[in-house]
Amino acid sequence: MTTTSTTNAISALGAGSGMDVKALATSLVDAERAPRKDIIDKKIAKSEAAISGYSALKLVLDNLNTSITDLKDQSDFASISTRNSQDAALTVTASATASAGSHSVDITRVATARRWLSDGYAASNTSLNGGAAFTLNLANASGSTPITVPAGRDTPGGIVAAINAANLGVNAQLINTGEASNPFKIMVTGATGEANDFTLTAGNDLTGSALSFGTSLQTPANADITVDGMHLTPSTNQLTGLIPGVTLNLYAATNGPAAIDLTRDTSDVKTKVAALVKAYNDANTMFNTVSDPKSTVATYGASLANNSVVDSLRTQLREIMFKDSATPSGKVKGLRDLGVSVDKNGVMTLDNTQLDAALSNQFDDAVTMLTGNTEGLSAYSSQPSGAMGNAYRSITSMLSTAGTISTQSTNQTKRISEYKDELTKLEARMTQLMTRYNQQFGAMESIVGQTKSLQTSLTSTFAGMMASYTKG
Repeated sequence: MTTTSTTNAISALGAGSGMDVKALATSLVDAERAPRKDIIDKKIAKSEAAISGYSALKLVLDNLNTSITDLKDQSDFASISTRNSQDAALTVTASATASAGSHSVDITRVATARRWLSDGYAASNTSLNGGAAFTLNLANASGSTPITVPAGRDTPGGIVAAINAANLGVNAQLINTGEASNPFKIMVTGATGEANDFTLTAGNDLTGSALSFGTSLQTPANADITVDGMHLTPSTNQLTGLIPGVTLNLYAATNGPAAIDLTRDTSDVKTKVAALVKAYNDANTMFNTVSDPKSTVATYGASLANNSVVDSLRTQLREIMFKDSATPSGKVKGLRDLGVSVDKNGVMTLDNTQLDAALSNQFDDAVTMLTGNTEGLSAYSSQPSGAMGNAYRSITSMLSTAGTISTQSTNQTKRISEYKDELTKLEARMTQLMTRYNQQFGAMESIVGQTKSLQTSLTSTFAGMMASYTKG
């Protein structure tokens, strides 16, 4: 069989046709390869552009979902600012359900807890029972409950740990009084309120030394407070709901009634709604950019032109944002009732005058419509959650790994892999074609070489014969 090297040798010696058959073979293969490779390369470029387009859509939808998240929980509307004339005596915390108004709080006494102090000991690890276990008895209105101090833990520090581990509503602390002798003492504090009084005594199985909680540092008492003329004696110093949507924390008696003013500040809510409008318009712009066949934006412009999936996503997004809330309240049923609208080009606009009026006159209804008065619902909850909760679920689903965008992007990645396989197969076929051409041209050159050799031999013979006849 004639090989490429043979063909080159024949051509080099001038015995062949004189043509550069190697270059001819290469040109023929390139002519065969180029259009097919160009088609596959264009398919790869189109799929890569589509992946960039889907990534761009995912980015703007994720940003939109962030803006939605800022409006989906009731706590996002905690817009009440508070003024307290005696903040050393109490603190005031308003939730999203609080309403603007003025109130008075007069504290005569805060609630206190029973507090006992033990005898003193030289060190925190002083053994009280020779290393043996023993029992403490906690007595309160419910009866007597034993607390076991384990063997090897019969020390002031071990006693503190045992009391706290028992979880009986009292708290133990080891304190260092700094006294010259026996400075380590155990302080035990119960819950506030006169009904939570208790005593703590050592059982008969403590034989090593005495243990007494006989020093009373504080007696239990209920608070004494008057809120908006209503006199109460609660057992705790944290009071929620005496003023709707407000939590009061009591610290000391007031000097006469404290004035509490609750004022609605909607500036933060307005900022969040404006951010939602901007994020939606950014998403709409991106949808237009990737789907516009004339777009010249680098990387993702026109990357999804004439793509029905993009049109479907755009329609879904508009329906998601302007669907009536599952929890409407009063006349506030959807974003349009807050001054949000969209024009024929898909651009969202905000009427600040209408928004101000809604937040001033229908604030609670607006919160209900947007959040369903829910808090922290996940994207997988089926509980009615208002317009923003529903939008959050829907867009999260669109962005999930099983959603349309990720699925389409994954499909394009698979196609690129398939196209690259086609390129590999094309190169394999072109290599075989080059081999065949070289074999065919090698055989041709050999035949031409043999013919030329015969021609030269015959020419020489005839020349000799003519020469002999001429001499005769």
